[in-house]
Amino acid sequence: MIGREKSIEIVKKVLSMSGADQTEALLMGGESYLTGFANNYIHRNVGEKNYTLSVRVVMGKRIGSSSVDDFSDEAIKKVIQDAMLIAENQQENPDFVSLAKPEKAEDKEFFIKDTAECSPDFRAEYVNKILKATKAKGLTGSGKFETNAMEIAIANSLGVERYTKLTTSTLKSVVLSDTSSGYSMSSSIDVNKIPVDDILKESIEIAEMGKNPTSIEPGKYEVILTPYALAELISHLNYLALNARAMKEGTSFLIGQIGKKVVGENVTMYDDGLSSETIPLPFDFEGVSKRKVVFFEKGIAKNVVYDTLTAYKEGKESTGHSLPQPNPYSPYPMNVIMEGGKSSKEEMISNVKRGLYVQRFWYTNPMDPRRAIITGMTRDGLFLIENGKITRPVKNMRFTESVINVLNNIIELSKDKKIVYDMSSITVPYARIKEFTFTSKTEF
Repeated sequence: MIGREKSIEIVKKVLSMSGADQTEALLMGGESYLTGFANNYIHRNVGEKNYTLSVRVVMGKRIGSSSVDDFSDEAIKKVIQDAMLIAENQQENPDFVSLAKPEKAEDKEFFIKDTAECSPDFRAEYVNKILKATKAKGLTGSGKFETNAMEIAIANSLGVERYTKLTTSTLKSVVLSDTSSGYSMSSSIDVNKIPVDDILKESIEIAEMGKNPTSIEPGKYEVILTPYALAELISHLNYLALNARAMKEGTSFLIGQIGKKVVGENVTMYDDGLSSETIPLPFDFEGVSKRKVVFFEKGIAKNVVYDTLTAYKEGKESTGHSLPQPNPYSPYPMNVIMEGGKSSKEEMISNVKRGLYVQRFWYTNPMDPRRAIITGMTRDGLFLIENGKITRPVKNMRFTESVINVLNNIIELSKDKKIVYDMSSITVPYARIKEFTFTSKTEF
């Protein structure tokens, strides 16, 4: 790790060497290690140390950006020159007012030493526990165990100066039989809190339960969505609806709906980068502290996230949700949390007369952004529920459904929630949905 002192020195050097009207320097990187496994064997153990220095300059209302992975004086001079040349050849951005302004804020770190120093032997021990169990069952295990230690330092010519370091760890298990697959994963900033026993149990049970699936007809079904499946649907709202850019561009279903009931009364969902229920991040990639932003409170639409560009445009304050600039998806919620309910997964299953239990979705894509209609496939476990019990596995099906309808049709939510992490973090419960539309079936 570079460390706070050296990281701040690098970004402040950019500012001292730049002749632009305004300048921003973002240093980001760290160490990443991965133990991958497939066909019941560990097949790779790799590591990477990588840092990038990104420079954004402002000349009037023209903005240019460039990046480099060399922090010598010569390289920094060159990356500033490149950014300024790009700015000179850009059209003016009439919406631009200023880079982020400094604020009084104490930097926080979410760094666990054991995660940063996690050894290949430690990761192999967890992985071998999964593989030993899959071999004993005559199944095939695959997946990955990844640990990361990351640093972010940012400064701009207006006085912003922020630094943090953080860690993440993720273990994913995909277990295969000849006719089925099962999936489980867990993420935490603390590698010691990865529940390997729970992960191998879930992925193996789903794979065994899913053997020799049969077809059922597509149509509307009551469903129970695991956190993996529900998080996949909500992830599309992050860029389609829950941000000021989507409101401006007309893709958000929340346009004209703030203050109105738009989803079910049992839905309260927010973004909170400092919560222990997420993979935390104290500030965004402009150096603005993360604010808690409530999207829905008991079904009523409350707010969306902002970066500095969209905030200045509307005369508001940034909520700390900028991505590294330039970025067409900024602002973006990275720490979404949905409040749970009072049920358990087992209670929810027992309340379904006839429906489907969905372990996971994949290949999901938006079809109608304004109505948040998504299409995709089930994967790694689909089961028929009859009279309160899972009775048999079902072949995968394609769905086409509005996420708005899903959030309006929630009957029950579980007490237990799970962090589903892939660059951004979504923490959600199990959900029982009154009606969900499957449009076609598959041969597998």
